[in-house]
Amino acid sequence: MTPRYGTFELSFCGPADGNPFVDVTLSAVFTYRNQRCYVPGFYDGDGVYRIRFMPAIEGEWHYVTHCNVPAMDEQSGSFVCGPAAAGQHGPVRVARQFHFAHDDGTPFY
Repeated sequence: MTPRYGTFELSFCGPADGNPFVDVTLSAVFTYRNQRCYVPGFYDGDGVYRIRFMPAIEGEWHYVTHCNVPAMDEQSGSFVCGPAAAGQHGPVRVARQFHFAHDDGTPFY
């Protein structure tokens, strides 16, 4: 189970020849009910490609990958997002025009 505001990571083995930073395009679409999040992937070296996603809603998420390398294209699955770990409040955003707050509403000072 991935905690809310934690990191869910997908990892794939792919081509390491040529210039994988430019030659390979990898992404995934994560869905939860009517929420859709597009997440680009990246080359991590030694033929390893990764996609990292931070879910902000608890529940069962589904994903589908999109890639110009057939072995990494249309890979699908799901994972469960559970409660946030102690002390995790999510990303910081502007709140009430002149203040900051975490995603869960906790003030950020």
